[in-house]
Amino acid sequence: MGARSSGRARARDVLAAVTLWIPLAAVATTWLVWRDNLPSDLPRQWGSHGVSSTWPTWMAIALFALVCLGSGLIATFALREGAAPTRRKTFLWSGFAAGLATGGWLLIAGSTITSGPGTEPQVGAWPLLLMALLGYGLIPFMLAHRWVAAEPACWGSSSHAGV
Repeated sequence: MGARSSGRARARDVLAAVTLWIPLAAVATTWLVWRDNLPSDLPRQWGSHGVSSTWPTWMAIALFALVCLGSGLIATFALREGAAPTRRKTFLWSGFAAGLATGGWLLIAGSTITSGPGTEPQVGAWPLLLMALLGYGLIPFMLAHRWVAAEPACWGSSSHAGV
């Protein structure tokens, strides 16, 4: 692989890793924008009669942000040279985790914000966004350079017969 294609491959890998920081930015930005309008407790579970359990808002944002942070850190560590054979898979699974965390945050906090203060949150179409974000890992996976193992050098003739 020439230096020119190697540089392009590295740029693709770095771009793929950068996309794994976007979910953390989305969670942090929406929290900063919505924090004054969020109640102290957010829905954690919905039952047939509406919200069936809640959890503290600080715990929800901490959990979702931590998963997104972890995904970004894992992607950054996957840029190491020794991680090349598994880098795309790492980006894929880290992206799935970050997408799920971001979708979960947006579902819970977004449904609370859009329902208005003092009313029980209605899920509405928020689960569709969650489902779409489950596939987020495909973005860095497709952006990342596909690692190809170098062929072993053959000693002797250019023919591989008898090797």
